[in-house]
Amino acid sequence: MKMEKAHRRYQPLPRFPAVERDFSVLLGDGTRFADVARVIQSLGIGEISSIDATDLYRGKNVPAGKYSLLVRVLFQSREGTFTDAQLSDFSKKIVAALEKRLGAQLRAG
Repeated sequence: MKMEKAHRRYQPLPRFPAVERDFSVLLGDGTRFADVARVIQSLGIGEISSIDATDLYRGKNVPAGKYSLLVRVLFQSREGTFTDAQLSDFSKKIVAALEKRLGAQLRAG
């Protein structure tokens, strides 16, 4: 019995560390995660490598007709390590866009 060699793909590890930022936002019941991801992607922040919904909560301390969504955004740079100012700027842009376009509210945490 002859076994074929599996082709292995190699992807080099990033030279610079990735950074995760979590955004806990209140959204109206009709707002989907796809809408949230689309708004964030539309900002054109090239350093965003992934956007994920990591938790959804309805209940105590969440107003009727709304839900809380925890959105995790992963930033990865090929140019260098992020500064606090860069990450703060990205975060402000994301929050402002979600507030303006989806009526989201950032939850205090």
